[in-house]
Amino acid sequence: MPAYDNRRKWSLTPSSSDPASNDYTQTVMTEQKFAASSSAQAGVAGVFLREYSFLYWLLIAPAIALLFYQIARGLGNSWYVLYWVSAVALIIRQRNFEFPAAPLIFYAALLAWGTLSAALSVDPNAAYGKWAKYALLGSSYFITWWLVRRIPEFSLERALKMVGMVGLASFAFYAVEFLVLSRAPDFQPEIQVHGLVPACLSPFTLYLLRQTFTGHRGLALTVGYLSSLILLLVSSDSLTEVFALAAALVAVSFYILPKGRLLRLLLGSLALLLLALILAFDTTGSVLSRAYHSDENWFEVLNQLSSYRTYIWHRAITIPPPNQWLGVGPSNVSLYPPVVVEGIVTVRHLHNLFLDCWYEIGVVGLTLYILFYAAQIHAMKPGMANRSTLQRGVMYAAVAGVFVASMLEQSYVSVHVAMFVPFLFALYSRGPEGRDLQAHARDVPPKSVAVGF
Repeated sequence: MPAYDNRRKWSLTPSSSDPASNDYTQTVMTEQKFAASSSAQAGVAGVFLREYSFLYWLLIAPAIALLFYQIARGLGNSWYVLYWVSAVALIIRQRNFEFPAAPLIFYAALLAWGTLSAALSVDPNAAYGKWAKYALLGSSYFITWWLVRRIPEFSLERALKMVGMVGLASFAFYAVEFLVLSRAPDFQPEIQVHGLVPACLSPFTLYLLRQTFTGHRGLALTVGYLSSLILLLVSSDSLTEVFALAAALVAVSFYILPKGRLLRLLLGSLALLLLALILAFDTTGSVLSRAYHSDENWFEVLNQLSSYRTYIWHRAITIPPPNQWLGVGPSNVSLYPPVVVEGIVTVRHLHNLFLDCWYEIGVVGLTLYILFYAAQIHAMKPGMANRSTLQRGVMYAAVAGVFVASMLEQSYVSVHVAMFVPFLFALYSRGPEGRDLQAHARDVPPKSVAVGF
């Protein structure tokens, strides 16, 4: 295993004369160094083929897992298990088990509470299975946190471009799948195709296009990609996917537009969101027309526009779990009344992250769940302070897209919420180079910092 070369730009032991004010300069110089070298190595291809490529591939494996889950659930599960086993083996090989304290404490407490809720549920076997899957998905935070501190001269620029390439592949698969399946006479886009993954990864794809291509060519590629994605999402007739993309674009706009335009942007975005809702679920205006000429109340109209989501939420609130502190157990909400729509259709979850989490693992579980994410955000602050405005914007945009999707459709244990969001928080958690090395210099010898792949 090759030792780390102390003649490189950053040494393992930070100089005592190096002031804290130089931390940001060092980070920027590292990013500029990568940008210059990657453009010299065949552009986008250089992002994947530079040194420490194995560690970078392992680092962005959760993003690749999203793509594989989009293709097939079994493929996504297989990839994630392979990623998890490889990462754990690497951590054991390096014999360094230092992780952030607060997220680890809340994660352990959450797993313990969920296990108790599963043990007392009506169907403990299903509960244990779902909770074990969440435990594996949630551990992506700690794996990513560990990896970003083991890659010498870690470049967030390179990692973001790699995630952007995954987003581009996700969009390509989505477009091809839509075009192929749309030829069938019984094509049902809202069921057969899913565009949530390319919508949530779109900020990183836009970042890749912006950083790789300049001038009119870059603008044409960006507009073409974004227009095609919007057209596909609207044609798929999915409220969640349209809203997720809209939320991501609104969030990233706050970081790239002058502050004087934010109010107009916000008002325009709200109008577009309302228009997207009507277009996605009432293209012909039949629902609104019937409501205008009938005595239906607006709750019923909203219920029809939202595909009975408001009905499910109302039932969950008015028929709470028998034990609100403990919940009914993971994967057990489908055995209770709120998931039965008008006595006919049964859904698997409540289509809202907070309601779903509260109903299955109770008030205590929901509190621990929120605290786990709050601890991740707090641990991310040192790294976020030294990132460019655009880099911060694309991360918050992706999180905003996932958050909106989780409010309308995704469960609290979905791969988007349980795996991808913690992955992003950990990806941005690494602080200035000198500060990280000082924190780990006593425990991590030079040879174990640079993993030789």
